[in-house]
Amino acid sequence: MGASSLVIAALVAEGLSHDELGARMGVARETVSRWARGVNAPSLEALQLAAAAAGRQLEVRLLSADPELVALVHDQLDLGPTNRLKALLADRWPACRDGLRAAAAVGELGVLIGPVAAALCGAAHRLDGQVDLLVDDPDREEASGRLLAADAYPDGVQRASATAAQDRRERWRLGQGTLTVRTRTTGVDDVAAVRRRALPAMLNADDVGVVHVGYVEDLLAIALASAWSEDHVYVPSLRAVLASGRYRTRAEPTGELELA
Repeated sequence: MGASSLVIAALVAEGLSHDELGARMGVARETVSRWARGVNAPSLEALQLAAAAAGRQLEVRLLSADPELVALVHDQLDLGPTNRLKALLADRWPACRDGLRAAAAVGELGVLIGPVAAALCGAAHRLDGQVDLLVDDPDREEASGRLLAADAYPDGVQRASATAAQDRRERWRLGQGTLTVRTRTTGVDDVAAVRRRALPAMLNADDVGVVHVGYVEDLLAIALASAWSEDHVYVPSLRAVLASGRYRTRAEPTGELELA
């Protein structure tokens, strides 16, 4: 459960309004509203206060990664990046390949996030082949121009909910593939910093080329806070990647995709 979901749970538990929960916690209504909408992430201390204000207690536990998932991660990491995707996608690979071609056209302006990015880092989970990209808002226009130049075309806007401003993404099509583009997402305060930390990964040069993949810690933070259901599926696998001992953390950058 993400931080915003915990705040909403505290509201629902006692039937409180944002004003009432804020008054009990000693914070402004707007602060509670931004937490609940996923615009900002509350601290652990704030979550504990929210739980107490709703007559509940927040329990935090450290859980070991599933050893079976860790073993699957090792199997994935023994493959090259392209073959990791092919192993998980089977006959859905061509559609994913076309989505990745669109992401590669955006170049250094975009960071792969979502299920496909997690799979490239070694996570073992089901995939539908949709590719998700995070682009800093100032680069949005240039990124769109690069997509159009690559013969991709826009295909509407998706929203995870009617009220969450963070949970909006543009959908693009190229060949059989689907690419979504977000300029903001819950779990990320600084998109430019996520982009600077991203690592280049060379996929099949004839089909795709180079894409830039978010660090596992960034992917996990996004997934935990995400309002998109498909992002929750790969959280256990990302934790298994971190537990595998084969991932170098973002505190130890290498300049290239360590898992390739």
